[in-house]
Amino acid sequence: MARDTDEVASSGNFGATLLFCCVGCFYWITLTPFVDTSVNPALAKPALWSQLLAYLLFLIVLVYSMTPRVRSVIFQPRLLLTLVFGWLFLTAALSVDPLGAVRRVLIALTVCISASAFLMLPKGESQFARLAGGGVMLIVGLCYFGVLFLPSLAIHQLTDFLEPQHAGRWKGIYVQKNETGVVMALSCFVGIYLVSAWSRIIGLLLIAASCLFLLKTGAKTSTAMLPGIFLLSIFFERWRWIRVPVVFGGVGLLNLATVGVSTIAPLREIVAATGIDTTYTARADIWRLALDAIAQHPITGYGFGSFWGAESLVNSDMRTLNWAVRAVDAHNAYVDAAMNAGIPGLILMVIWVLATPLKNLAAIDAAKNFTPLTRLFLRIWLFSIFLACLESIFLARSGPIWFTMMVAMFGLGYQARYRIIASRKAEPAYGPAYA
Repeated sequence: MARDTDEVASSGNFGATLLFCCVGCFYWITLTPFVDTSVNPALAKPALWSQLLAYLLFLIVLVYSMTPRVRSVIFQPRLLLTLVFGWLFLTAALSVDPLGAVRRVLIALTVCISASAFLMLPKGESQFARLAGGGVMLIVGLCYFGVLFLPSLAIHQLTDFLEPQHAGRWKGIYVQKNETGVVMALSCFVGIYLVSAWSRIIGLLLIAASCLFLLKTGAKTSTAMLPGIFLLSIFFERWRWIRVPVVFGGVGLLNLATVGVSTIAPLREIVAATGIDTTYTARADIWRLALDAIAQHPITGYGFGSFWGAESLVNSDMRTLNWAVRAVDAHNAYVDAAMNAGIPGLILMVIWVLATPLKNLAAIDAAKNFTPLTRLFLRIWLFSIFLACLESIFLARSGPIWFTMMVAMFGLGYQARYRIIASRKAEPAYGPAYA
């Protein structure tokens, strides 16, 4: 009987480990690495097999999530997330494209559920460290492989359809250098974690490889933020009183310095006098258009993903006056939150992505649970909330950035409520991991 129990446990652990690897690869590597950027992306349509594979993977995650011991843990705080997605569904139903908007919300919900279940798959923190470390090394290795053996796909070219000005910049397996830059910054954080949690040598090698690739991408935002967030995380741990001012004040000031500068003339003149480009690489036109649109629909917004790219906008008379109508997003996650679901939707998102992690950090302090894993989640979260002031990362339906941010937020929540397990020799199939 004992042998049978061990075999079931081993089988369950193998299945959970395989699922962890599949989910991680799906979001971090995606089903379409090394995209040919010389082709107009508007002509690219997702293959049917890729959509079916995505649905199958989510079905497996959903079945795993329905097991009693996992179901009671994931998707927390449940009331807040119900309000967030409930409001998204309502505003989507009221949009000009209700079917499309509701479908997009459903996909965003599947990403959220997958991220909340992701950390429950390893059987302990030691296994998580090995799996996460191995996965990130694979991703960084693939990026270098592309640069060496597939340079036309892994390095921006003069023949790029959208951004030939980035020619020579490394992008690895991803579509654009800035996305690659974010991934390399996150990989550095994982490397720092591995130094304490698994192997000093492997961790240091991963840090070095990620930093070198980051520099070759030319992604200025990620390059500047990486050391800043590392130092900020140290201050966050030591001086608790700075947390609320830094998070809410910092995000507010950064939005004022970017979106605010584009719309407030006196502020724009002051910033321009310092020699800073007040167009923020042409984002200013997009922000002005977005704020004007929000003012017209402040309560319900336009429905999830229903404004940018809409035919009524792209083919409007404005297209000859303002190139921003062709933008794919607002290049600011907070602005896009208001675009998608109005001011109430923005408030709910701020509570979820800013206030809730701060509350969880306070609980982690009270439980004296500030571990290397906590620091990993903290750095990823801090990096993401400030990156969101320049990129639309919230509720992304694919790619590594939003998924990883949610993993970090759920991870902080798990650590605030549960004890971390270092490792287990055997556990029941589909048992909880280490939350």
